[in-house]
Amino acid sequence: MRPVLWGLLGLVVCLPLAFVLVIVLAAKYPAMDTFTLKLPADIQTTVADLIMQKVGYGKDSAKGVDRALRFDPENADAWSRRCHGNLDGTTSDASTCRKAIALRPTAWNFNGLGAAQEKDKDFCAAEDSYTNAIRAAQNDAYYLRNMARAALRCGHTASSVAGFEVAEGLDAKAAADPDDDGDTKDDLLSDREYLAVAYDRTSQPAKAAAICTKAHTDWKTCRCELTDSAVKCSEAPPPSASKK
Repeated sequence: MRPVLWGLLGLVVCLPLAFVLVIVLAAKYPAMDTFTLKLPADIQTTVADLIMQKVGYGKDSAKGVDRALRFDPENADAWSRRCHGNLDGTTSDASTCRKAIALRPTAWNFNGLGAAQEKDKDFCAAEDSYTNAIRAAQNDAYYLRNMARAALRCGHTASSVAGFEVAEGLDAKAAADPDDDGDTKDDLLSDREYLAVAYDRTSQPAKAAAICTKAHTDWKTCRCELTDSAVKCSEAPPPSASKK
């Protein structure tokens, strides 16, 4: 009787361990994929989650993300990674990010959709997507800056001014921190240069000159203009008015 009990005990202990081992091996070795696809859906979902835990970023992550989606087509992490992972070296397409939002409506995914739309020069749609990101993560200078930039190109200059003013204030406070790594100062410079353009387009030349000079303190005069892909500032004064 005792050997039977020991056998049952061994079975109870070893079966769960063997089950876990199969899942771990299935996640690690693509050669097992044909076998894994025959397992119950819940197990495939677990395998997909394990794959996503090991997937890196960038182009090298594409195979891992695709593999996870084979086992779980609704894997939120995988779709979010596709939206942001730059798998083909460019910003992902808007449809991918909409799928990511449907599964996980986070500020980060709304921002990814805005980036895809901005890349397609659909600036008004990008402004809306960035605005949704702001709603999900208030007082975030990154999302505010993105919204304001898209709004400026959409023609919503008042919204652009409001966004850049808040972003500039947040970045100025962060840049003053002694522990700041220096990246915030670059963001602050961008805020001020874009804000100079936004002020100029809302007929506030004094504010435009002041914020531009604040961005470039060593210049005697300052003027910023919007280009196709960024903003360009120069020390040259604006063209003088024609004499009557």
